[in-house]
Amino acid sequence: MEDSDFNKLQRVDLSKITADLRNPAQNMIDKMNRDSKESMRALNATHRERDAEELRRHNELVDALKEAGEKGATIIVGDNANGIQIQQNSTGASQTMENTQGLDYEKTMSVLKEISSYFEYPQFQQTYGVNAENVKQMVAETMTAIENKEDEGLIKKSLHLLKDITVGAASSLIASGILAILGTLPG
Repeated sequence: MEDSDFNKLQRVDLSKITADLRNPAQNMIDKMNRDSKESMRALNATHRERDAEELRRHNELVDALKEAGEKGATIIVGDNANGIQIQQNSTGASQTMENTQGLDYEKTMSVLKEISSYFEYPQFQQTYGVNAENVKQMVAETMTAIENKEDEGLIKKSLHLLKDITVGAASSLIASGILAILGTLPG
């Protein structure tokens, strides 16, 4: 190195350098922690904003329903509503609607028989694991309930439970087939 280069280097004011060269790994970890905290603050702010907006919309809807109720124009429909007809401001008009909500015992029995045909495959046991015997028993009991024309509500609950268990095991072709078959039944 020549003297002129050394003189230039001596003129550099090292006090203005802000980098901490003593522990670069710690500096990187500190920066990552600061960035992480900043991201979490931003995420929390976004969540608060979204929650505030949802609450505002909810309150707006509740106020609108209250106002409509005071004016005598409220209709509340549940999430499992079937066969609903609404007619308003139609003087002299009439409507006829036939709606069968009953359980189709024959179709349900056919579906359960098809499901029970899967019991013979080794993949059935692998798919359901420890629940395989429970599923077999549930299907058999539901078939007996159908044969005896027992309470539709209990039969439907059994079918929903069977579907829930199958969704939990849905990573196989057997489970996918059973879900497809159960999907052919109404609600």
